[in-house]
Amino acid sequence: MDVHTRRLRHFVAVAETLHFTRAAESLYVSQQGLSRSITELEHDVGVPLLKRTTRAVELTDAGKAFLRSAREALAVLDAGVADAHRAHSKMSGVLRIGFFAASALELTPLIISEFRTRHPSVSPRIESYDLTDPSCGLRSGETDVAFLRLPIDLADLNSEVLFTEPLAIGMTNSHPLAAQKVVLLTDLQDQVISAPRTDDARWRAFWTLRDLGVDDANLPRISRETATMDEELDNVAAGLTLSVSVPSMDRFAHRASLVYRTLGQVPGSTLCVGWRGQPTPLVQAFIAVSRKVRDEHRDLVARIESGNAD
Repeated sequence: MDVHTRRLRHFVAVAETLHFTRAAESLYVSQQGLSRSITELEHDVGVPLLKRTTRAVELTDAGKAFLRSAREALAVLDAGVADAHRAHSKMSGVLRIGFFAASALELTPLIISEFRTRHPSVSPRIESYDLTDPSCGLRSGETDVAFLRLPIDLADLNSEVLFTEPLAIGMTNSHPLAAQKVVLLTDLQDQVISAPRTDDARWRAFWTLRDLGVDDANLPRISRETATMDEELDNVAAGLTLSVSVPSMDRFAHRASLVYRTLGQVPGSTLCVGWRGQPTPLVQAFIAVSRKVRDEHRDLVARIESGNAD
């Protein structure tokens, strides 16, 4: 049996007043609607709860028994709602947020600002990580939640996807491939790229194009490993390597000598909010805010996913 709480409240009001008109006025509903609600409740319960005559309204024995339970059920529900509101208003502490490079791009300040507005007693603490730890502190437990670029080889990792950005190839503006709007995998066979210096094999494979099911002989050669984004960009600017990257790097780590060309016919880079295991209330709150900001800025997300958020 699935009894609506609205019908329970209607029944309690009638049972306490034994008068449909006064009960309807106290509930701000029509007398006809209240009568229909009581009839539906009696149908749900399966027994008559009220005796109705032209002169009076009385509780049946079943109605008296049901009234006690209805009051208890509503009291427990109201207490639960009050407890939830108190817990929400008292939510406090420090939320450690892992951050990598440009993180959630244009969504980052929107998410952080919205989170601080909704939870002023919580102190968000941004922890920055380099290419050596794509989990942004989740693996070591240094962070509670993080902005991540998938895929990551990490047990019990959970995620809320914010967007998927196309891959791009970073190069000097004098490189022969810079004349193309889109670079294909076949264009890179004789090129050299850098690799992130990390123990995460899945993440390294993605950013070196080794997870595409293509023979290594048909892929660009890996010449060196880099631990930081600046180190990677220095190598590209010096003409030593190309970089497997994303278009947003030109906005968030702009260098006048570098350009980024879309890498066609390959999966994009999925950015998410990630956490491990069962989320704490603080992490749940951050996930909810991130989801809300993403959904409220669909146009911005669409521009990011197109490779052009300007």
